[in-house]
Order: sequence, then C-alpha cells, then structure tokens
Amino acid sequence: MNLSEKIMLLRKKQGWSQEELANRLNISRQSISKWESGQSQPDIDKIILLSQLFQVTTDYLLLDQENEEHRPIGIYLSLSQAQEYLTLRKQSSLKIAFATFLCVISPIPLIGLTTLSQYQRFHMTENLSVSLGLSFLIICITIAVILFCLCAFKVKKYEFLEKEDFSLENGVKEYTFKEKEEYQDCYHRYQIIGIALCILSVLPIFIFLNYEFLESIAVCILLFFVSIGCFFLVLAGTYQNALDKILQTGDYTPKQKKNNILKSKISTIYWLVVTAIFLYYTFGKNGNGQMQYSWIIWAIAGVLFGVVMIVIDLINKRRD
Repeated sequence: MNLSEKIMLLRKKQGWSQEELANRLNISRQSISKWESGQSQPDIDKIILLSQLFQVTTDYLLLDQENEEHRPIGIYLSLSQAQEYLTLRKQSSLKIAFATFLCVISPIPLIGLTTLSQYQRFHMTENLSVSLGLSFLIICITIAVILFCLCAFKVKKYEFLEKEDFSLENGVKEYTFKEKEEYQDCYHRYQIIGIALCILSVLPIFIFLNYEFLESIAVCILLFFVSIGCFFLVLAGTYQNALDKILQTGDYTPKQKKNNILKSKISTIYWLVVTAIFLYYTFGKNGNGQMQYSWIIWAIAGVLFGVVMIVIDLINKRRD
C-alpha cells in the first residue's frame, strides 16, 4: 500500500471528506485530491501533521512495507481472508439464487390447483387443492430458509464487511479489482437475462386478460418467469456484492453502510407488519381464510417495499 492509498484509507476511516481534511491541514481540497491520486506527495511537515491527525507513525505513512506495530487501530482484511470470503460467496451464490427461486415459485401450485378445483372436469376438491398447494409452499420455504441459513453461517465471521469500516492489507485491493474486472462480463450477462425475464413475465397477463379461467394460470406463468429472472439477478448480484464489500464501493461505502443499518431495521419492521396484516386478513376474526386470494398482499408489499427503500435513499441524500 503506497502513501496515496494510506491517506485515502485513513481519511475515510475518520469519516472525513477531502475538504474536511484540507481544512484541518490549512491547505486546499485540490492538494488532498492530488495526494490521493498520486499526482503529488505531501511535504515532510504535512506528513508529520497527517501522522498526528490519524494517530499513526510517520514510518507507517512513508514505508511501503507495513510493520504490525505501525498499523492504525482497526479491522484489517488480509489477502488470504479476502480470497476465502470470495470463494465462499462464489460457491454459495448458486444456493442463494436457488433459494430465492423457490420462494417465488412456492405459491404457484396453490394458485393453479385452487383454480382447477373450480372446474368439475378436473375432479379435484377445493380442500385437496389448498392442502397440496400449501404443502408445496411450506416445503419450498423450508428448503429456502435452510439454504439461506447455511450460506449465512459460512460467512458469519465476515459480517463486519457490510457493517464496519476496515482496512485492506497489501495486495488485497489489486486482487479484488482484478477479480471484479474478470467477473463483469458474466455479471452483465446474468443481469440482462434476469431483467428481460422479469419484463416479459407480464405478457401472459395481457394475453389472457379476457379469459376468466386463464387469468389465474397467467399469474402462475408470470411468477414462474419472475422466479427464473430473480434466480439470474441473485446469481449475478451475490458475488458482485461480495467484491463491492471488500472494495467498499457501491452500496458498501462507509457512508452507505450507516444508511444500510437504518434500512435493515426499517425493512425488518416493515415485513413484520406485512406478515401481521396477511395473517389477520387470512386467518383473523374477519379474514376470508382463502390464501389463493390473500397472497396478493405479498406482491403489493414487495412493490411498496421498493418504493419505501427509494424514499429512504432520497431522504439520506437530501440530508447529505
């Protein structure tokens, strides 16, 4: 790690902007920018001031080889740790994507079978269709939760990557950047497939709009297309997010991490409220007891959740 990288790392660790650091040193923001980009280097008197501000030794700032006793206090991610974390995320990306796929397709048999039960030629009672549909839904959700938990347990020791500020040891940044560059083609390909499938999923609704029987079947087809689209989107995003967490870019900059903590708390409350509404509407005193209709609550909640997250981001940007 060279001097420019150390200045940038230590500044971000303090939560200072380039302008804030410049004010503390009585210099221009452009000077800080040139230091961090490697276009120029600070004079020896500024090196001393930097060491005092950041509470590190001048040796740490000037020497390329980091000595353990000169490192700033905080969390460090070594090259071996970064490689292990990325390997775990790459291996689990398929499992997480499949678990997401199961969650989305889980209500399809419930909707489809209850629709078929309304027609005598299929010789299926409503109770049987609901029983089979709910059984499939519960099995899918159970498998999905197990997969999510197993993947989360494997990387539990790396939770700090998305919650706390940390520093990178020599070679980690270069290695991660190289991995990210090599992954971009695959990432964009999966993104395009996932987005295209999600957009195309609404076609069955329009095609069978005037056919009462086929409307419910169209919803099943829609969910199936969406489930495959989500599979590719999650498959692409899992490893991409892992790379961003190490580089502290995208949604994982120090400032964004604070926002993510707030969003996580809000999302937990939000989905608990949605679950309570669903249970009351379906099984409450005045509930209809028909999950083949009340499942729409989850679809509406999913759309509204995206709106809520956008509003939170806009509020945070206005505060900044």
